[in-house]
This record gives sequence, structure tokens and C-alpha cells, in this order.
Amino acid sequence: MKKEKESKKQKALVTSRVLFISVLDKIYLVLLGLIFLGGTISIFKGNISSLSYSFWGKVGKELIFLVILFLIYLLMNWFYKCAVKTMLCLTENEVYKEAYVPFKRAETSIPLNKITSVSTINFFWIFRSIIIHQYHQFPLVFMTWNNQEFKDKLNEFITKDTEKVENEYQNRNIITENMYKYVRYVALALAAVVVLLGIVRFFTYMFNGERKLAGTYTYEENKIVLSKNGSCSIEGLVDDVTDCKWTYDRDDKEISINYEYEYSYYYSRYTTTSKGSMTLSYNASDKSLEYSNMKFTK
Repeated sequence: MKKEKESKKQKALVTSRVLFISVLDKIYLVLLGLIFLGGTISIFKGNISSLSYSFWGKVGKELIFLVILFLIYLLMNWFYKCAVKTMLCLTENEVYKEAYVPFKRAETSIPLNKITSVSTINFFWIFRSIIIHQYHQFPLVFMTWNNQEFKDKLNEFITKDTEKVENEYQNRNIITENMYKYVRYVALALAAVVVLLGIVRFFTYMFNGERKLAGTYTYEENKIVLSKNGSCSIEGLVDDVTDCKWTYDRDDKEISINYEYEYSYYYSRYTTTSKGSMTLSYNASDKSLEYSNMKFTK
């Protein structure tokens, strides 16, 4: 039985990683955190005591948002793992590069006797790069922190070696195992906030005085229906209403109705959606609405 031969590997004399790789996971985490906070606040914002505040609808949107955020994390983590494995290294025989992008791995090997010169660029002392010039080839440019160290070492070694270079990298994710407990804390905090919002929403909705205003108000052939969930319908005053919402101003004792309706020009067969609004005075004594010299009663 033949024994499998282990491939020969050698450690690089100098290894350079992609610029900012040491802080890329922190940048991604901050970005994911900002997306998470901004998206959650945007979803749950609004007057929680309003009849039109759709709490369960917002919970559903939050769940969809979390799924999308997780997919974004997987994509970012994929690019991050590619960046972690990408390297430029120096041996006594060659300059060797491994580059990773999604679905692709590329290797570049430049013998030392093919290199004409090496230069470095530091832009604002932060954006650092090493440029390796070679015979009849485009220069190899690599953005890395230790570009000066790489350049200094490159000039010291000119011997040849055919052994494969070992890419020693730490296989890690943006969210490390030590950080999983913090992710659980964030998940528990989010669940607690959602439950608290649900409790507040339940009591504010149940004791909301606007619920008493709900009902059907009529004036001759005209009808306005105010529902307890904040929606409404209009008959007679406006035709072809497709969407209608109402709110109550306690200070001015006025009901504001915002609606959308469809209409078409006489010369066109296509309909257009437009928005409109109306403000009605509410008389608590006889539970009536007044609008443009019209008195609507229950």
C-alpha cells in the first residue's frame, strides 16, 4: 500500500495582507449595527397610540428585515473571508500572491530574477501599497500595511526554491465565537423591546378615545365611515376612493381624512391615482361631523 506523500510547504519570509484587513470585520460590524438600528427604528416609528398604527404588520416587516439583514451578513462575510485569505508573500525564490474573490482563486508567482525594481507609495500615511515591476509585464500592485518591510526584505533574497508557499491565515468570520453571546443579548433586547411595544400598543389602543368616534356618518346621499383601525371610506363626496385614513386632533376637535382616488381624463382611457384630504369639525354633544356647510350625523 502506497503512502500518500505530503506536499512540501515553506513559510514565507514576509507576508502581507490586504490593507485594512485587521479592522475590516469591525467596519462591517459597525455597518451592520447601523443598518439594524436604522431599519428597526424606521419600521417601528410612528404614533403607537394611533388607530392606524399597524403593530403586527410592523412586526412582520421586522422579521422580513432581519432575514434580509442576515443575507447581507452572509454576503459581507463571504467577501471578508476572501479578503482574509488574500496575501502577498516573499520567499528566497519568488514573490507569490494568492487572490480570492467569490467563486475564484488566482495565483501569481514572480521569480526574483524577473523583478526589475520595487517601489512603495504611502498616500496620507494610511493608504499604503507596494508596486513590483517586472520584465515585459504590468507591475503588480498590492495594498498592504507592511509595504516598506516587504520592500526591504525583497532586496535581500535572490536564491531559488521550488517548494510550495504555505498560506498561513487565521480562518475566522466577522462575528467570532466569543461574540455570539453579545448577538444573543441583542436578540433578547430586540425581543423585549418588541414585547414592550406590543403591551404599550395594546393598552393605548384599547383606551384610545378615537375609538368612540368610529362609525358611519351620513348627510343625505353622502356617507363617511370611520373604522376603529384608522381606515375609512367616503361615498358621494369623492368617487373611486382607493385608500383612506383618518386621525383626530383633540385640541382642535377636528378629524383629518387623507385619501387616494383614481380618475382619468376624458380623452384618455388610462386612470391616474391622486391624493386628497379634508378636515371635518367634530361636535361631541350630538356626535356629528361638519364639513363645508354639511352636517354628518351617526
